[in-house]
Amino acid sequence: MLKQILYAGIGLATVTKEKAEEVISELVKKGEMSQEEGKDALNTLMYRMQEESEKLKQKINEQVDNAIVSMNLVKKTELDEILQRITELEKRLDEIQSKKEV
Repeated sequence: MLKQILYAGIGLATVTKEKAEEVISELVKKGEMSQEEGKDALNTLMYRMQEESEKLKQKINEQVDNAIVSMNLVKKTELDEILQRITELEKRLDEIQSKKEV
C-alpha cells in the first residue's frame, strides 16, 4: 500500500512537471514571460515539489513507525541485530564448550 502511495506521488509529480512545462511554455510563446523567467519558474516549482515530496516521505515514515510501535512489531533492523547477537553468543558458547572438552 505504501509503495502504491509513493508511486502515485511520483506519477503526480511527473504529471505536474509536464503540466507546468506546458503552461510556462505557453506563457513564453504569448510573450507574458521570458525564456529565462520560464526556466527560473520551472526550477523553483521543481525545487518546491522536491521539498514537498521529502516532507511526504518523512510523514509516511513517521506513520509507518507509529503503526509498527502500536502493533508491537519488530523492525527488520532490530531483528537483524538480535540475530547477529545470537550468532555471536552461539560462537562463544561453542568456544566455551570446546575448551571444557579438552
